[in-house]
Amino acid sequence: MSKKILVIIALVGILLFAVYSFIQGTDKPTNKEETNSVVDLSISIEQQVENLHAFSRLYGYIRYFHPSDEAEQIDWEKFAIYGTGYVVKAKNTGDLKEKLEELFLPIAPTIQIYQEGEEVRDTLNIESEDSSLNYVAWQHFGKARNKFEGGVYKKEKIIFNETSSSEKLFDSLPTVGEKISETINRSLRANIPLVLYTDGEKTLGSTEETMIELDNLVEEINKVKADPDAEALHTRIAGVTILWNDIQHFYPYFEEVNADWLKELPSFIEVALETKNKEDYADIIDYMTEKLADGHISGNLQRWKESYRLPFTVDIAEDQLVITSTYQDTHFKVGDIIMSIDEKPTYEYLLQSQARISGSPQTKELLSIWALEYGKMDETLLLEIDRNGKSLSLEGSYGYANGLSNFPIISQHITEIKEGIYYVNTLKIDYDVLIPHLDSLAKAKGIIFDMRGRPGPNIWQLVSHLTDRTVKGPLLAIEQIIYPDHKKLAGYNTTGTWTIEPQEPRFEGEFVFLTNARAISYPETILGVIEDNNLGYIVGQPTAGANGDITEINLPGHENIWFTGLKVVKSDGSQHHFIGIEPTHVVERTIEGIKAGKDEYIEKAIQIINQ
Repeated sequence: MSKKILVIIALVGILLFAVYSFIQGTDKPTNKEETNSVVDLSISIEQQVENLHAFSRLYGYIRYFHPSDEAEQIDWEKFAIYGTGYVVKAKNTGDLKEKLEELFLPIAPTIQIYQEGEEVRDTLNIESEDSSLNYVAWQHFGKARNKFEGGVYKKEKIIFNETSSSEKLFDSLPTVGEKISETINRSLRANIPLVLYTDGEKTLGSTEETMIELDNLVEEINKVKADPDAEALHTRIAGVTILWNDIQHFYPYFEEVNADWLKELPSFIEVALETKNKEDYADIIDYMTEKLADGHISGNLQRWKESYRLPFTVDIAEDQLVITSTYQDTHFKVGDIIMSIDEKPTYEYLLQSQARISGSPQTKELLSIWALEYGKMDETLLLEIDRNGKSLSLEGSYGYANGLSNFPIISQHITEIKEGIYYVNTLKIDYDVLIPHLDSLAKAKGIIFDMRGRPGPNIWQLVSHLTDRTVKGPLLAIEQIIYPDHKKLAGYNTTGTWTIEPQEPRFEGEFVFLTNARAISYPETILGVIEDNNLGYIVGQPTAGANGDITEINLPGHENIWFTGLKVVKSDGSQHHFIGIEPTHVVERTIEGIKAGKDEYIEKAIQIINQ
């Protein structure tokens, strides 16, 4: 064999070894996951999903609805991480049942996990005739926040007997002896008491053995380390478990958004098992929450709020994305139409962002524009521009501080813009600033209130000058919850509904409120009072359609989610969520109006007042 052939064989061998090494390298975790976080590949995906499905269902039932004192000792975030990593390795139904019992029986010794056909037994083993015992059960007043005390949402374990109780959040409680029996995956069910006995010192049902097991479990859970970058797979799966449960049991708008959240759980788990890093984690959170159509969720996510902006603002006009204002030192011009972004048609580019945004169509459109306008320092976009029929390719760079306005700026926040017609920028002032102007406003022919965003905290008081009678706002209803899965709601508390009394001086002119999708939550309540009581004209575009106090879900990996925690309906009982406050007079921006520096919302308002 010639030396040349030997050299070729050697080179091929080296090449094959390099390829083999590369392939072997790609099989290793690339996201710094700990060894115990890597899923056992000998277990099928179907079995892993079944394992995590059962854990997720039990997690919410025990955490929120089983009132054992043992549960008070659990760090539920760490337990979710530890528990998902433990049960995912179950090889079959029998193995899974054992692992679930090892995890949950020390916390909830009176539950029973069983297979179909297995005998259901009484796990309480308490003589109910013992008159010295009381009962305890959970009440939830909406979804109490995890880390913040106070607020409108609360939860309490209520101790009660046949004649008295501790201070209840509302009247309803589960009945003594009441249990739920729920399917937790395709093979297993759980029998869970909602009411436990208490002797005044602790809830009953534990044994010496379960108390030892609880101590051991707490010790193991406390070994779970913080994972702020969600590098470990089971941190991400735990986040999906917590998010799914908080929404499943406490989200008030399933009827309006028509989401079968329970049916979606296996697919959420399967996607979670495929995540590799924090970016994937953010993607699955967006994938899940997009289905809830809740503008509060995406509107509060920091990933839509990068620090640096492009040197211009944009808006939709005549179904085109049009530049509405620019910095002076830029090659972009007001009125430029953006035809493509990084070689994607603009409409397609915005839709790609909207696919992961939760909210109404108007909220999705607004946030997709924000996602375009804001980015990381020195990132660039290639933009194809139509300028008066001429095509230009321009590069847009992120790196500018905020300071641009999507609409022409009126420097004075309270000003007479036409004879007898006043403009009030409620976004820049509080009610106290209005007080010196009340007499002038009372005599005005008309007043334009700018509500294209969030007004000052007490600006709602201006409504008291628009009416000579007591008016109410939209119905704000907090759910009263004692059962999981949104079954058999105990009722609603509506004491937070606004009641506004008339106040002097009475404004006598015409009132016009400018609004669009930037008005979310608090301004929607103000505009709801206007709409429900016919107190003025509403001009512009629909509001966001996400009203009501928010509540928070703290997820492992430093992901926090805010969602709408109470139900808001219009005074006639009709739907607000996802729809919003619809204008009495719709305004569509025009390209020529933008080029001319016009605020077409204000022009329409003046026209209405002068009619």
